[in-house]
Amino acid sequence: MLIILNATEEIITHITPFVVSFILLFLYGVLHEVSMDQSSGSGQKIYIHPLEESVLSLATGKIEQPPEVPQEVVITPPRAEEKPTAVEMVPVEKIKALSETINACMTFINKQVLGRSEIVKQAFLAILTGEHQLIISRTGMAKSLLARQIFACFDGAQVFEKQLTKDTMPENLFGAYDIEAMKKGKMIHNVEGSLVLSHFAFLDEIFDANDMLLRALLSILNEKQLVNGEQIVYSTLHSAIGAANYIRVTEVLEAVLDRFLYKSFIPENKDLYFQYSIDRIYQEHFGKVAIPERRLTLGELAFAKKLVQSKQIPISGYVLFLKNYIIKKYIEETRTMISDKKDFTISDRKSAKTQDTLRAHALIEGRQEVEEKDLESLYYVICTLGREEEKIRFDKILSATKNYFRQDRAILENIFNAIGILGTIQSCRDNESLKSDRVFLDIKAKLEKVTRAEGSFFEFINKLRQKFMALTRDTFLPETFTLLDNIAEASLKDAKARETRELIASFRDDVFHEKKKILA
Repeated sequence: MLIILNATEEIITHITPFVVSFILLFLYGVLHEVSMDQSSGSGQKIYIHPLEESVLSLATGKIEQPPEVPQEVVITPPRAEEKPTAVEMVPVEKIKALSETINACMTFINKQVLGRSEIVKQAFLAILTGEHQLIISRTGMAKSLLARQIFACFDGAQVFEKQLTKDTMPENLFGAYDIEAMKKGKMIHNVEGSLVLSHFAFLDEIFDANDMLLRALLSILNEKQLVNGEQIVYSTLHSAIGAANYIRVTEVLEAVLDRFLYKSFIPENKDLYFQYSIDRIYQEHFGKVAIPERRLTLGELAFAKKLVQSKQIPISGYVLFLKNYIIKKYIEETRTMISDKKDFTISDRKSAKTQDTLRAHALIEGRQEVEEKDLESLYYVICTLGREEEKIRFDKILSATKNYFRQDRAILENIFNAIGILGTIQSCRDNESLKSDRVFLDIKAKLEKVTRAEGSFFEFINKLRQKFMALTRDTFLPETFTLLDNIAEASLKDAKARETRELIASFRDDVFHEKKKILA
């Protein structure tokens, strides 16, 4: 009998936690469903109820908190049956108002911290794109004041600040370990008030930190989440500014440097007039951060980032082509001209994200779409500001690129329209969807964008376009491939630049393989 009682007690001991967890998870599901129903039915903002959050933490053994939603942003849960809608242009008045506020903030900062206008603009490009900035200089160059002054332009923002050393531990950044969780053998960070749940961060002397800590920073900087074993917490961190007096090169540091998309170097400036100007500014605020009257709210920042990382500020295929060529030439010339940079490169991840820089620059300028002149802003992301030799190299490549492809611009614009038509065909899952009215009308709309210019080439293209516009839905697919072939063939004959011809040849090969796959 005693053996039976002991066995029964042991079973109850092991089963009870699972029963409790099951009950808690069931309560969380009920609470979550009620809060979702109330929010979706009334169009109100959605927040996780504190009780709901506590139940989830107890049930899972994890302390997890989703990103704080700025008050100005309303999130409505999508319905399963909804389909993506067409991209809508944001009213120019709204963009101009946002642009004016951003420029007012930058002007204010430039009056408080002299001689840093390019770095300030780079910082706002980093913030608008949700990226990070690294500032390098000798000690005493007001890096900390500059970072604090930049973050002061955002109303309601939580700012985390830490000077890193070789002894800095993960808990100093991500929060102390939860004692109760440790008793259960789990290493869970209490992230309240830490880097994880801040909007901005200033990490001073970042390269004094040990490699273990820098490796732990990678997921926060890139994926915006804390990954610590079974604990995964989505971070509210928007952008970080790192500061250093030097750079040490290791395998881990190379990865960290790549997360800081924007980099600046502050050279020493002992010009007497500049130093006197600094003295005058210092007498006004004595090194304290000034708060501007006009600030960006977190809601405005969220809206700006959404614009920058969407098609609502469009970029033409021609501008993207020039962007990629500029990056390619910059890599080649750096490897050729700098003896210790034979392995220099710009990662594909960074290259793709440079289009966010172009959109952010257009937004700062108060425009609804990216233009060719926005290519100048690539300097802020592919070069290190303050390195004059890099600026000279970039300006030379930018000017040469614009001149080189100007003769092929109309041809390239036509080719990118044709690539868009092929992209519509490739996006269809099966032959039935290929024959739909939606695809037919989409391709016709794209064909309307074919440039109408003078010359035999464009006369030929327009004849093809007119012929195609008269086709019926049932016969258009084979004719579409014929049309794309003809456009590629005619473009190859008229293209002047070697790179243009290479692009057209690759497009023609893609058309051939797609035609073979679909019409076989």
